[in-house]
This record gives sequence, structure tokens and C-alpha cells, in this order.
Amino acid sequence: MLEEYNLIRLETGYTLKKFDCGDKDLNEFYKKDSFDYLKQLLAVTYIFEAKNKAVAFYSVSNDRIAIRDDMPKSEWKRKVQKFLPHPKRRKDYPAVKIGRLGVCEEEQSSKLGSEILKFIKYSFTANNKTGCKFIVVDAYNKERVINFYKKNDFAILCDNIKEDEQTVLMYYDLARFIRP
Repeated sequence: MLEEYNLIRLETGYTLKKFDCGDKDLNEFYKKDSFDYLKQLLAVTYIFEAKNKAVAFYSVSNDRIAIRDDMPKSEWKRKVQKFLPHPKRRKDYPAVKIGRLGVCEEEQSSKLGSEILKFIKYSFTANNKTGCKFIVVDAYNKERVINFYKKNDFAILCDNIKEDEQTVLMYYDLARFIRP
């Protein structure tokens, strides 16, 4: 499916093609903030394009997954540390953050978003130049969004989510992609 599109790494001065995913925040990031993040070395944005429009984009940056103050240590051990050899257990681990992921409205039911997540997983396991144990995302605290990431094997890091929180921290262990 992704082979149908050109993959563009956003560079300063690039002329963006039209894009609308139906989300004001994501559309604004694509049109404006992606250049600011690039200039400030905060994130790199990749765009999947068809002839006359962008069909999807995502941005990634370095991050870490760490135990939170409001997270019980037993939950941290159960979710994160249980898969690591005991001498290697730490309070944080290297991660890549999906800062934004948007798919145009016409393609939102086509599994393109899932294909992009597979592509990102592959990108950080094949010939990766740095250690990266996890992919993390601050998913919108909306059932549809959380279910999308769950269907793609992401898990919620901290179980005590408040209703008024705008995002939910979710993670994926890249070792699962290497050894499914």
C-alpha cells in the first residue's frame, strides 16, 4: 500500500501539497509547525504523497519512556521491566516519539495508518543507528484513537487515566517487532 506513494522527508523550503485529516491541530502542524520543529531540531516530518496531495504524514523525535511519579512501581515492572534482563533494569529507556500522525480523511478507513506504524517500527529496527527500545505516542484521549493504537499493539503505560486528560501515553516494545 505504501509503495503507491512517494515518501518525502520534509526539508526547509519544501512546498507542501494540500492535506486535510479533519483535525484542526494536525492540519496546523502539517502546514506550519512541522517547519518550525524541523528548524529547531525538535522533530523530523515525513510525508506520503500522491500526485496532487499529501495522503498522510508523521513526525518523530527522540524521547524516553520513564516511570512516572503517579505510577506504581509494580505497574512499571509488570509493563516495562519484565521483558528485560535484571542487570539492565533502569528507570528510563530510549524511545522514539511519534509526535504527530495524520491520514487524510479519504484514506482513514483504508488501513494506511496501520501501514505507517509498521513502517515506523521497521525504520527503528532495521539498520537503526541508535539504541531505541520503545515507540511512544501521546494519543488523543478519544476511544477511536486509543483503539487504533491498541489494534497496532500499543499499550497504555499508566492505567490511572483521568477523563480530563487530553492525551494518553501509549508505548510499543520494538523487540516485539523483531521477534513477534
